[in-house]
Amino acid sequence: MSNTYKGMDISKWQGSVDMAAAMEDGIQFAILRAGYGTYTVDETFAQNAAAANRLGLPIGAYWFSYATSEAEARQEAKKCLSVIAPYKIQYPVCFDFEYDSVNYAAKQGVTITKDLATKIVTAFCDEIEKGGYYAAFYTNYDFANRMFNMQALSRFDYWYARYQPNPDRTDCGLWQYTSTGRVAGIGGNVDLDIAYKNYPQIIQNAGLNRLGATTAPAHTFAKGDKVRVLNAVQYDNGKPFKLYYDTYDVLQVNGDRVVIGIGIVVTAAIHAKNLQLA
Repeated sequence: MSNTYKGMDISKWQGSVDMAAAMEDGIQFAILRAGYGTYTVDETFAQNAAAANRLGLPIGAYWFSYATSEAEARQEAKKCLSVIAPYKIQYPVCFDFEYDSVNYAAKQGVTITKDLATKIVTAFCDEIEKGGYYAAFYTNYDFANRMFNMQALSRFDYWYARYQPNPDRTDCGLWQYTSTGRVAGIGGNVDLDIAYKNYPQIIQNAGLNRLGATTAPAHTFAKGDKVRVLNAVQYDNGKPFKLYYDTYDVLQVNGDRVVIGIGIVVTAAIHAKNLQLA
């Protein structure tokens, strides 16, 4: 596909990430683990989410599941929603159910069948959608073929792990292509991903993830204003750009098209809905 975006997914195992360095190294989005199980919050989520929001790096979230029933999956989803609520989430909220989840269930005396696994995914994603967020689920080659009824889950986007030169499926929204990537600002290996959709635009246009049009209209901006960038995508092509400062100067306004920069140096042209007065 012609428009793709490079990202990473991170958790406490990557520690405190230098988001600015990662962006400089070409990272255009990040999927952050919000937590796992019924109540446990990832200890680095808040710090990394706040840093990404401040710098304008679009983020999504994922929740690693230990649910053994649909009811427990819904509990996990509600906890996830409460954890991500303070932050700007421009990518899907993803459900991660893997063999560790299956093994945990077995220790609780629950056998995870294909039917039950599919119902657990659906329950979590339904709850995320009820919360007004864009839901998706994580899977890999084995789970997609053996553990999930992919047709029954087809109304949700999925994030596909396949560590090969190309994914063997063509309908995934996100592809996790390696677990041994290297990114500036992170010590050690990190998972790397490709997004096949412009999720920030899709989600904002749909009014999901609390990203409805809430910013001031263009006429409130004037040359010389100081502004903060809410969504770092270019006006003309919808592609992300990197933020290096907390605030920018308005250099020119033409309808909903606002040119921003530092001093007289142009940074980007951006839609007014993606700005707020500083």
